[in-house]
Amino acid sequence: MSPLLVVVSIVLVDLLGFTIVMPLLPRFAKEYGFDPSQIGMLLAAYPLLQLISGPVLGRLSDRYGRRPILAISQAGTAVSFLILGLSRDFRIMLLARMLDGASGGNILVAQAYVADVTKPENRSKSLGLIGAAFGLGFAFGPLLGGLLASAPVGREWQLRLPFLVAAGFSTIAWLLVLFKLPESLPADVRARQKARTLSLRGLTDTIRLPGIGLLVVVGALNTLAFAALEGTFSLFLDNRFQWSASQAAYAFAFLGIISALVQGGLIRRLLPRFGEPRLMIFGLLVLSFGLASLALAKTFPLLILAGLLIGLGQGTSGPSIQGLLSRLTPATEQGAVFGVLTSAQTFARMINYYFGNRLLSRGSADPYWEGSAIALVAVVIAFAAIGRIRGKFGSKTPESADAIATESV
Repeated sequence: MSPLLVVVSIVLVDLLGFTIVMPLLPRFAKEYGFDPSQIGMLLAAYPLLQLISGPVLGRLSDRYGRRPILAISQAGTAVSFLILGLSRDFRIMLLARMLDGASGGNILVAQAYVADVTKPENRSKSLGLIGAAFGLGFAFGPLLGGLLASAPVGREWQLRLPFLVAAGFSTIAWLLVLFKLPESLPADVRARQKARTLSLRGLTDTIRLPGIGLLVVVGALNTLAFAALEGTFSLFLDNRFQWSASQAAYAFAFLGIISALVQGGLIRRLLPRFGEPRLMIFGLLVLSFGLASLALAKTFPLLILAGLLIGLGQGTSGPSIQGLLSRLTPATEQGAVFGVLTSAQTFARMINYYFGNRLLSRGSADPYWEGSAIALVAVVIAFAAIGRIRGKFGSKTPESADAIATESV
């Protein structure tokens, strides 16, 4: 198995564990007798710690290698799920969530790994496989979690079983890192020393390279727009269509499968023909239109159409943004930039999980009008980013991160 397929398999297995637990965590926390503020703290602990640790883990992977940081990250995730499955004490469970967030560099390091092992012109396609793994994980994880939660075992083990199975998936991913994943960075120590592990100046210098800072903003806004749906879709389906929780899970699975098909297959045909900049703009526009269609959807066919558009938009915009970022980033800074992108996207999710539900309480369609408008703002900034890139490099698209780094000095 090629290193690329190994790292995609690791992401898929890890996402299955994560998505088994996340939809069930609030329900089980309530069963344990936690009050709403404690449930909120359990949910917020992971993204908050990941927000802080993302750039640090990215820099550490630039300096010490992707494999050791990915192994530590997977071990932290497995231990955190095991603690969640065996404990009912709020403080211990909160520490477990914090551990998972602090070690949660799985995805950003995987993205940097993909950039290491693929040619610049193929990175968006390869990063699309990471997105496809995301889509499949989010499609099948909640369904598996629902089956585990209703397993024919004692009530006490019904609450614990999904967490323990998630720990098992994370352990499998950790073993894949240890025994199947080779290091992607060269052994040249001098090259790694160029990655200033905790240097704020080194980080800001990288973000200020032509187009990179603006592309990070576009990536964050893309996530901010989609988060309007992630945090409200189940309640929206209940409010407008009176769908049950299991029906909502099938709707999430549909979105995940569409996104996976686009990122794992369709985008590989579109990229050679249209390139990352055009697909980024196209994806953001389709996402905006899809969210607006969802706001208007009052019949099942229009709901299906909105889901197809949202899956197509998210499936083309995400890999295009990441691929363009990777091509513009020097080889020694890939982890740092993906760390910043991950933290910015995590912060975006935290914001719109909160405001999306506030908007939902005012009107069932309001979160999707907001998300549609945010995606249009992202289109404007994306055009500005493309202008900066072309202004610096002319009509030629740089073919390697090393060439871009040289031209940027």
